[in-house]
Amino acid sequence: MRMSPFEKVNILLVDDRRENLIALEAILQTLDQNLVQVSSGAEALKYLLKHDAAVILLDVEMPDMDGFQTATLIREREKSRHTPIIFLTAISKTDVHVSQGYSIGGVDYIFKPFDAEVLKSKVSAFVDMFKQRHEVQLQSALLKTERDFVSAVLDTVNSLVLVLDSEARILRVNRAWELTTGYTLNEVHKHYLWEYVDDRQATEAFLRSGKSNSDCEGFWLTKGTSRRLVSWCFQLLDSDVGTDRHLVITGQDITELRQHTEELENFTYSVSHDMRAPIRAIDGFTRILIEEYASKLDDEGRRLLEIVRSNTEKMGELIDGLLALSRLGREKIIFSVIDMADLAKNSFQEQQAADSPNRKISFNVDALPRAYGDKRLITQVFQNLLANAIKFTRNEASASIEVGHLSGAGEDIYFVRDNGVGFDMEHAQKLFGTFQRLHAANEFEGTGIGLATVQRIINRHEGRVWAEAKPNEGATFYFALPSREQKKAS
Repeated sequence: MRMSPFEKVNILLVDDRRENLIALEAILQTLDQNLVQVSSGAEALKYLLKHDAAVILLDVEMPDMDGFQTATLIREREKSRHTPIIFLTAISKTDVHVSQGYSIGGVDYIFKPFDAEVLKSKVSAFVDMFKQRHEVQLQSALLKTERDFVSAVLDTVNSLVLVLDSEARILRVNRAWELTTGYTLNEVHKHYLWEYVDDRQATEAFLRSGKSNSDCEGFWLTKGTSRRLVSWCFQLLDSDVGTDRHLVITGQDITELRQHTEELENFTYSVSHDMRAPIRAIDGFTRILIEEYASKLDDEGRRLLEIVRSNTEKMGELIDGLLALSRLGREKIIFSVIDMADLAKNSFQEQQAADSPNRKISFNVDALPRAYGDKRLITQVFQNLLANAIKFTRNEASASIEVGHLSGAGEDIYFVRDNGVGFDMEHAQKLFGTFQRLHAANEFEGTGIGLATVQRIINRHEGRVWAEAKPNEGATFYFALPSREQKKAS
């Protein structure tokens, strides 16, 4: 419980003579504290068993148990070992007695008659020290409680948590970090973080960048011979008391997740690749039947063959889409400066020539800032988004498509807007999923892979993608890429 400056503390007065106790009370009552009077050493010891005292005023000459004997017993008890004792005497004025008083823990030795103001001043000082000491103890207890609480919370989370000083030396780690790396806090305390990561240079650069809102992936070393792939970020904590700032690192061990993802991508690639041969064979034989044996088939037979061939083409497109999607996680990104306006114009021309060469579409490209990314992959983004815009505006008498730009904090935001059929935003979460479609196949063709590919490409560029639309009022697809300066800094 917090002690306020106005809360009273106990001052223990010990003297076998009643008149002396009354005199002490008269002097000290203006301090407005609890003045506790006892007439013997035994009563003083009994009181101190249950109560604390800020200071003890102890008469030296008392029957049965004198002040020195009483003080000796007070000092033997842990609870009262450090309680200040002021000896009061009118008789024992020899140097021997004074020396004895100090040797058993007395803080002062005052001879009667004493100066009332001097005595009151000394007692007041010990009262203030007692209150201050009590406050320090309370704050220490509160800090320990908070530390224990934080430790308990940190040790229950699955994320890896480290606290570093301003020089990146490890101050504490949580249980998840110990289990993941095999190192204990005692083993790594005050060691540099670089000693436990595979790429020291990249780690140092990431911490110096100050990008506390970004993630970094890298291999962290364990006590054995293995490494763990960790996705981590950090937060700077500034001190309120002028001391050096600390860094808090949180991370997730994604080793198994990455392995499973790669296995799934490899499986998808393998299955898709192996399916292409039989699909090509089916398509080839149906073409032969249609071209060379059509005259021997009735109308129903030819219709069924056309259905087989049409579905074979769709299956081929789907397999090609899956192959392209699986390759995205396997290919290395090659960064360069990209002329986004030129890229958008060329992509639109290619898509219109392939899908709707005879349509009149109003196409406008705003002044776009150059981007920093993989030109081949960003081309795929524009091609997929513009192909959708062309497709979903086919029923508009005056189709309009716009490519524009918005400024963002540390990022460039590009968008493709059309005045086509749009969609209900309640289903927006399905847009970027594989095989997800918001329109029936008999209305608009497609495999449901195009937007999933867009999202995968933008994610690999550490960007983001989203959409806004209303039914029959068109749609706008946005994608944001880290600005060139931001990307180079990382």
